[in-house]
Amino acid sequence: MAFRVQGTQRVPAVSKIAGSGRPDHSARAPSSGTIEGMPALRTLEEIWPPYALTIRCGDLTLSPVREADLPELLRAAKGGVQPEGLRVFPLNWDEGDMRTVAGNLATYHWGVRAATKPDNWAFEFTARLRGEVIGVQSIRAEHYPVLHAAETGSWMSRDFQGRGLGTLMRQTIAAAFFDSFDAKELYTTYVDGNAPSRRVSEKTGYVENGRVRSTNADGEATVSHRMVLRSEALVRPAEPVVVIGAEPFRDFIGLDEES
Repeated sequence: MAFRVQGTQRVPAVSKIAGSGRPDHSARAPSSGTIEGMPALRTLEEIWPPYALTIRCGDLTLSPVREADLPELLRAAKGGVQPEGLRVFPLNWDEGDMRTVAGNLATYHWGVRAATKPDNWAFEFTARLRGEVIGVQSIRAEHYPVLHAAETGSWMSRDFQGRGLGTLMRQTIAAAFFDSFDAKELYTTYVDGNAPSRRVSEKTGYVENGRVRSTNADGEATVSHRMVLRSEALVRPAEPVVVIGAEPFRDFIGLDEES
């Protein structure tokens, strides 16, 4: 196709029928709007395959965070989610007025999605209990098709803490990645004093794997404890874990190319 310059843009030139001087309109783009040789991408799940992934265990559902989830996540985070007197996040995103927390939530999730690549990714899953948002379960990894290792984390609304749901969320994401996405090891971290996080990890089957000195969101020194979970040590939930949309997700993170 020929192009002509219009301003600073190159636009298709209209060809003419030889010898007539009249425009030739016989060559048209496909009516479907697709590019020849490329698949039609008509749904959000086709454009961004992680959106096709849903993980279920009984009344719990995990699905990648979407913009429509943000208002519900904001309500779940109302009043803060960190343990009293502890700084467990790199950023105290759950503190301040609702507008501040809303901005923190939105920009964080947009940034995570924008930075995700097949060999360096992070996925944040909205956790719902019988349809109600209760928090977020995350998993992130680098060079996953080679290492088959990832790190898990989570936060939960204070209204639902202390009911075993944090353990269920962790068991569910772990079972899904061990069974459907070829994980060999999963890691997690908790800071000194965060006993609830440590107990969730222990009840899921994680064991201690060293510790490091680091700084918290306020720039203060703290100790972070590393833990590791292997597939044979996973304490599985009482109900089966069902994974929907596994194949598009495997393709997206490059598993079937490398495994």
